[in-house]
Amino acid sequence: MTTPVRPDQDNKIRTRLIHLKKQHRDLDDGIVTAYKMRTNDQVVSKLKLRKLHLKEEIVKLEEELAENS
Repeated sequence: MTTPVRPDQDNKIRTRLIHLKKQHRDLDDGIVTAYKMRTNDQVVSKLKLRKLHLKEEIVKLEEELAENS
C-alpha cells in the first residue's frame, strides 16, 4: 500500500517532471546537432545514455504520481 503524498510533494514531482522533460527534449536537439556536425561517436553515445537515464527517471516519477492519484 502506498503512503498518501501531500499535495506539495506532488507539486514538487510535477515541477521536477517539467524540468526533466525539457532536458530530454534539449538532448534530442543536441543529438541531432551532434550527428549533423559528425561528432565523435563516443560523445553521441554519452548524450543518448543521458537521454535514456532521463527517460527512466521521468517514467518513475510519472508512475509515482499515478499511484498517488
